[in-house]
Amino acid sequence: TWEVLTCKAFDTEESLTIPISKEVYEILMRRESCLCDLIEKKFGCMSLLKSIRCPLEVYRKSLKERIEISVWMDDMTRHNADALVNAANEHLDHTGGLALALVKVGGPEIKQESKCYIDRHGTLTTGQIAVTGGGRLSCKKVIHTVGPRWSANESERCCHMLETAIINVLKYVNAPENNIKSVAIPAVSSGIFGFPLDLCAHVIVRTIKNFVELAPLFGWFKEIHLVNIAEPTVAAVKKACEELLGRSDINSLQEIPPASANCLPDSITINGLCLHIIRGHIEDQQTAVIVNSVVMNDDLSRGNLSGAILEKAGISLQKEFLFELQKFPPYCEKFILTKGYNLACKSVLHIVWSSQSSSDSRKGLKTAMSRCLLKIQEYQLPSISFPAIGTGVLTLSNDEVADIMIDEVLSFAKEHPWKKTDVYFVIHPNDSYAYKVKHLALTIRSRSDRQAEIENKKTGPAIELIGNCYEKLEAAKIWIEDIMQVQESHLIAIENNHIFNLSKREHAELSHLQRFGVSILEEVVGGKARLEIQGPPGAIIDAVFVIENLLCYVQENNRTKQEELPQSEGRWPFTWTVPGRSGNPRSCSLCQPNVREGNRFQPSAFPAGSPRTYARITTWQAFPHHLLLRDILRELRPRRTPKLTSLSRTYVELPRGPLSTLFLRIM
Repeated sequence: TWEVLTCKAFDTEESLTIPISKEVYEILMRRESCLCDLIEKKFGCMSLLKSIRCPLEVYRKSLKERIEISVWMDDMTRHNADALVNAANEHLDHTGGLALALVKVGGPEIKQESKCYIDRHGTLTTGQIAVTGGGRLSCKKVIHTVGPRWSANESERCCHMLETAIINVLKYVNAPENNIKSVAIPAVSSGIFGFPLDLCAHVIVRTIKNFVELAPLFGWFKEIHLVNIAEPTVAAVKKACEELLGRSDINSLQEIPPASANCLPDSITINGLCLHIIRGHIEDQQTAVIVNSVVMNDDLSRGNLSGAILEKAGISLQKEFLFELQKFPPYCEKFILTKGYNLACKSVLHIVWSSQSSSDSRKGLKTAMSRCLLKIQEYQLPSISFPAIGTGVLTLSNDEVADIMIDEVLSFAKEHPWKKTDVYFVIHPNDSYAYKVKHLALTIRSRSDRQAEIENKKTGPAIELIGNCYEKLEAAKIWIEDIMQVQESHLIAIENNHIFNLSKREHAELSHLQRFGVSILEEVVGGKARLEIQGPPGAIIDAVFVIENLLCYVQENNRTKQEELPQSEGRWPFTWTVPGRSGNPRSCSLCQPNVREGNRFQPSAFPAGSPRTYARITTWQAFPHHLLLRDILRELRPRRTPKLTSLSRTYVELPRGPLSTLFLRIM
């Protein structure tokens, strides 16, 4: 049995999406972990770098009981399935990899429900699963499974534990009470757990194959998606499927069949339907179904198109066709679906024209196209190839055929939005009307520019920020947009007064960064500390991440030290005076930053002719709590002045120069 937890979620969160260029995406992708950690430290919000890849299906195979297994290159956080499998650890703390990505997109509900599970049941053991809701993910459930950590000395045990983990996932989705139709499974344990990739893929596919063949299957469960984002992992899983399950039933939905290498570069997508215009022979196509145009009811060998299909498919095709033909009344248009036999396709859809078809040829072709497209929806076929039907028996011109075929495909796409279907128009290499079809396809593409632009904004690269304070999200957005500018300017400036508090150790780290191709200029402008970084974009971003982390550390360190100060030492332990100015020495309050700001001298308070500046120290013991003052006074230690730890003198002479000005600015 499995317990699905529902716990109270955190406070309502807001999100902000920042589109980024492909170039910036590629730079940040290699530094995603650093970026996420830094944004959380600096702005207190979560960030997610969204993938630029569209879902790509590279393999599909039908198994027993109409169960289909498919291999996808896709971002698991955006994949469309009822249940997503997370490669988790024993504590369900989701601190890295796929687990962290799912939590960031799914929201705090997933993390909170995971914590509730651990609090109630304790840690998971290898092979066990825990189920939570999907939060903001598109799935119903997230199945957290603990895969084995690879050990070469215990390879057999590791394979057995991975098999157990996958079986437990399949048992859950197969249970009818859970109402799961589809599940997405990654290459569990192949990441930080170190399971060899090829062996991992082989164990997962073999386990699925055995489960489907041996276990009783129930209810809703129909689809198993093997989903990974990394190309090597996708390739390994596809290879395992081909070795254990056989060749894919269809070509990759994003690839043109190999027999059509001389294809025209025309492919357009409307509402999820992709229309390809290619050169080739219809009998060579590897789509799920190809369309045949039948001239004589009782003989497929009559007619160039049906004759070519029959010759390659074999006589069994004609036998099944004639058997199915008897089920239809004469003198009507018929649509007969048979197997493909020796053809590369899975099925053949035969259009048997009636004598009435030629009386209204345009209407006949429209009806035929519409019926064919509805057939692939009825049988849930992912792809179909059409030859140039209508130019023979219907005596239509090439232009008319092109217009009608494309119009019907567009109408189908509008009526069935987001129904993933690949439609191929297969043009015979010697057929001149291909050029008309190509021209029309280009026209359609231009009409679809606006829609394509909108879709691109939805699926293009972006950074999503998630938090409960919109002002912090806006601040993070501005910071990210500044970083994006380095792609063109090769320059970025960091303004932060915590730069004043950097110690010698932190300055040494800044110097070390310059070995990696960046130059760093440190300056004070208008009372604000500033670091200017120049160099290649990637090196600049690396430097920015290091510097911002240093500043976060310094800020937190200083805050901790100030909080530890006793109330009696809540005021600055020194006063300062300037020779030639009347009035009592002034002091600055540690607890009142507005007073401290009001007591700053501007540079104009120190005329160029002023020979010396003095700082009067009233006590020294608390100086270590203010790192900047300590370091500056050490640097300003005059040649004729005793050690600063000595209280024998109440004034320390500050030599003229920028450090003296800086000392007085921060006071």
